[in-house]
Amino acid sequence: MEDTKKSKSVFKACIIFVLIVFTVFIASRYLIDEEFRSYVDVNILKKELSEVNVNTIELNSDTNEYVYAYDKYITVLSKNSLNSYIGNGSLDSKIDVNISVPLVESSGKYMVLAEKNGNKIYLISGQNIIWEKDIEGEISRVCVNKNGYVSAILKNTTYKSVIIVINPEGRDLFKSFLSTNYAVCMDISNNNKYLAVGEINYSGTIVKSYVKIMSIEKAQKDPENSIEYTYESGTSEIITNINYQNREEAICLFNNYIQKVTTKDNSRVYDIGANDVFAEINLDSNVAIINKQSSGLFSYEYKIDIKSPDSKTESLYILKNDVPKTIMASSNIMAVCLANEVEFINTNGWLIKRYTSNKQSKGIVLGDTIAGIIYKNKVEIINL
Repeated sequence: MEDTKKSKSVFKACIIFVLIVFTVFIASRYLIDEEFRSYVDVNILKKELSEVNVNTIELNSDTNEYVYAYDKYITVLSKNSLNSYIGNGSLDSKIDVNISVPLVESSGKYMVLAEKNGNKIYLISGQNIIWEKDIEGEISRVCVNKNGYVSAILKNTTYKSVIIVINPEGRDLFKSFLSTNYAVCMDISNNNKYLAVGEINYSGTIVKSYVKIMSIEKAQKDPENSIEYTYESGTSEIITNINYQNREEAICLFNNYIQKVTTKDNSRVYDIGANDVFAEINLDSNVAIINKQSSGLFSYEYKIDIKSPDSKTESLYILKNDVPKTIMASSNIMAVCLANEVEFINTNGWLIKRYTSNKQSKGIVLGDTIAGIIYKNKVEIINL
C-alpha cells in the first residue's frame, strides 16, 4: 500500500516537473522566436481583429461629430449632446453640453471638455457632469489629473496668457498671469501638489522655452512667489507637451529632446535624432520613441524603443515595414497607426491587439481600456 502511494507521489511529481519544463520551453520560445510568437498571437491568443469581429457605433456622416475615448468609454459629441458608449457598443449615458468645437483631455476616470476659443468648461466622469462653469477669457488648452484637478490656459486677455487651476468640486484655486511668455502646455502632478507649465518667449530675436514648477498650495496665497523650480531651454528649443508620470517628476517633450524636471533639478531623458520618427510621453512611467533603421538598399525597419526615465530599463517592439503614421498613448498602452493597421502594445513591448482593415480610417481614439477606429459613418470598438 505504501509502495502504491509512493508511486502515485512520484508520478504526480513527474507530471508537475514535465508541465513546468513545457511551460518554460513555450515561454522561452515565445520570447525569442518571432514566427512562433506571431503564430500564438494569431491562432491561440486571438490578438488579430478586423471589422468582422468588433462592435461598432454608428455615426451620422452628414453632421459634425467629434469622437473621443477615456477610461472605458467611447464618447461622441454631436449637436450639444455627449453620448458615451461602452465596449459592447451600447449607449451608457447621454449628457447635454453647450459645446460646438471641443477641447478634450482626460486622465483616469475624468474627462475635461471645453469650448475651443470660448469660455465654457465641464468636468465629466462616467454618466455625470461633476461641474460646469464659464471662464473669463478664451480657452486654448486644458488638462486634468487622475484626481479631477483641472487647469486651463486662457488667451486674448491683457496678458500673454492666464492659467487657472480648479479643484474637483469646481472651485477656482488660483490664477497665474503671464506678461512676458506664452503658456503652451501644462500638467498637474498626481499628488495634486504641483503645476508644471511650459512657456515660450517669442518677444526677442532668440526663441526660448521654460518649464516652471509651481506649488499649488503656495499659489493659492501668492501666485507670483509660488515657483519652486524653473528650467530654461537652449536657443530655438520649443516645448510641446508635459506629462507628470509620477508624484513629482514632469516629463517634458521638446522639438529635439525629452527632459525630466522636478522641484529640485532636471535631467536629460532622450535626445531626439534624425532617424526618430515620433516621440510619445503620455504614459504612466515610460517614454516611447519610434525610429527607423536601414534594412536594405531602399528599405527601412521601424522599431519602438520604450524607456523608463527613472530605472533606465528599456523594452523594444519591432514594427512591420509599413511607415508608421502616428503613435498615441494612454496609461500604459500605445496605439501605432500604420497604413491599414493599428497595433496596440504595452510598455513591456508586447502586442495586445492588432486591428487590420481593407480601407484607411479617419483616425483613432484611445482610452485606458478601450479604443475606437473612426470611419466616416461608424466607429469600430477595440476592447483592450
